[in-house]
Amino acid sequence: MLRSAALLVLFCSVFPVALLTGPRSPQAGAWLEQTQRGFISSSLRLRPSGQELSAYAAYGATPTLTFGLDLNQSDSGGFQSAHALAFARLPLRQRDTGWQWAMELAAGQRRHSSSWSGVTRVTLSAGRGWQLAGRSGWIAVDLAREWGGPDATQAWKLDSTLGFNARSGPAPILQIELYQPRDAALVSKLLPGLRWSLSNERELLTGVEWRSFGDT
Repeated sequence: MLRSAALLVLFCSVFPVALLTGPRSPQAGAWLEQTQRGFISSSLRLRPSGQELSAYAAYGATPTLTFGLDLNQSDSGGFQSAHALAFARLPLRQRDTGWQWAMELAAGQRRHSSSWSGVTRVTLSAGRGWQLAGRSGWIAVDLAREWGGPDATQAWKLDSTLGFNARSGPAPILQIELYQPRDAALVSKLLPGLRWSLSNERELLTGVEWRSFGDT
């Protein structure tokens, strides 16, 4: 049951120069970045009991290798958590059409309260563009397995994104996040939002987050 709401603001940018014609979301892990080009984003989620800050960057080192960083810091009801991960994304299937597949290997540190420890993550990602009744967009699914953290948690994580393209004005986007730790309750989040184009290289995403725990 989703019982908590938050405001989401996400700022995205590509560099040096690239068009936002494909999926541009931290959850769009099925696509590799173009060689010597990249993608960066920062986000802020405001909740009644605190806030969550995130930063994400990906860079195409070669046609078959994308490197990146995933940073997060959260303060909710006096409880603090954070993580800092470096990752490498490898192609499983990259074509001009159809489903795209990729694997991501990540390692870093995670904090719960004041304790830090190592964490690893393996992610399998799939995504593709779609066209229907004159509309177009993309769909992406990321399935991750995590190990480690201060409490040696093992967990599954499933993120999905349905994005719409817009010729003008805001473009709708819907994200669903599921997190299942071992021997603990399922955590779910629903994030509907709107993508606003600021230029050919930048966009702003605004939305609302409902989650199955926390503030009531």
